[in-house]
Amino acid sequence: MSKLPVLVALSVGLAGCAARAPNLPPVVPDGIEKRTGYPVRPLEQRPDGTLPAGANLSDGVTEEEAVAVALWNNAKLAADFAGLGVARADLIEAATWRNPTLQMLFPVGLKPFELALTYPLEIFWQRPKRMDAARKQWDQLAESLVQNGLDTARDARQAQAVLVQAQERARVAREAADLGRQIAQLTEARLRAGDVSELDADLVRARADMVEEQSRRAAHDTLIARERLRFVMGLTSSPELRAVAADPAPALPPPADALRETALSTRPDLRALEVGVVAAAARAKWERSRLVTLGAMLSSKEVGTSGVLSGPGLSMEIPIFKTNAGGVARADAEVEQAARRYAARRQLVDLEVGEARATLVQALESLADWHDRVVPSLARAVEKARLAFQAGDISFLAVLDTTRQWTDAVLRDIDLTAAARRAAAELDRSVGTRVTRGVLP
Repeated sequence: MSKLPVLVALSVGLAGCAARAPNLPPVVPDGIEKRTGYPVRPLEQRPDGTLPAGANLSDGVTEEEAVAVALWNNAKLAADFAGLGVARADLIEAATWRNPTLQMLFPVGLKPFELALTYPLEIFWQRPKRMDAARKQWDQLAESLVQNGLDTARDARQAQAVLVQAQERARVAREAADLGRQIAQLTEARLRAGDVSELDADLVRARADMVEEQSRRAAHDTLIARERLRFVMGLTSSPELRAVAADPAPALPPPADALRETALSTRPDLRALEVGVVAAAARAKWERSRLVTLGAMLSSKEVGTSGVLSGPGLSMEIPIFKTNAGGVARADAEVEQAARRYAARRQLVDLEVGEARATLVQALESLADWHDRVVPSLARAVEKARLAFQAGDISFLAVLDTTRQWTDAVLRDIDLTAAARRAAAELDRSVGTRVTRGVLP
């Protein structure tokens, strides 16, 4: 019995160790800020729609402001970060010491008093392996959350580009509608003067109605794009968002091989899968360590007139059958699955980088040709046609055809600009860091 207080004190000490949380890895969203240039809201704060420091949306939403506000307020990103609490709980559970087991048999009749105190010894070699596996899972989740931040930044940039595109298309549609009304008014005057037929006037009226409908549709598209941007930015209210952006610079991104090399070394989701392979291997080691269970015992028993005698002992589960064979097989399969997922993601990264770069190059080259040659020449043709129509030198059909070509060219120019911005955002996301700062503003 003299040894019982010692074991009780040891048990209390182990329980005190278990009550303290282990030292957690410094998981803060530094990886997101390093890759995007903007911080995320502190993990303990819930997004409430407020703007981060330095953001001002009253003069329009730039691409950079869209990213900054989205990383600060996006509800889905905040929900993803809440998963760190679950991983932290797993890490705390893995570091927790087991409680000792106390068995007491009271003296009844001729049966003597017995007491047995048992503590599992296998925890001393299982606990480090279990903690290592849990820590690797923590690291894997942290890397995957950095990728979620890059996805959020990509979505914000693309949503801002879509709003710019919708605003520009609405502006062109309004200008085309104004021009259609002017042509309709001139046609009505010439109809009264007998210079055009009623059929020609009907065609002009129909054309004016068509461009008016296109203008209204473009305005609705702008409202939809504005709501989409507001959602990605995590704004709780509905401000009158207006997107602003400069024209893309005619510079090409770095070579594809260099981008692929950068992506393979910086992509957080690829790094997460790499850590996942290590985590699966750590879980396999922990599972194998569970084959043997061994406990230290202190047994006390009342023996006749000698009083209560105490002595140490061991308890052990005899490993006749491999009761954890299924767990070991599952752990080995998870290691193989994690390795194959990593290899598959490397191939996907290679494809995504190549596609994103090719899309950006194509958009920039098409935009340069269209913006510098096609649109200016058609704009001059529209002005000449309008003046010739006012002078009565050409028919309204020639004006309508020239105007339609100019409108289509301007809309195509707007679409190519938006496509270049979206492709740049996708390329940055595919590489895992910002590589288009010298390509697009």
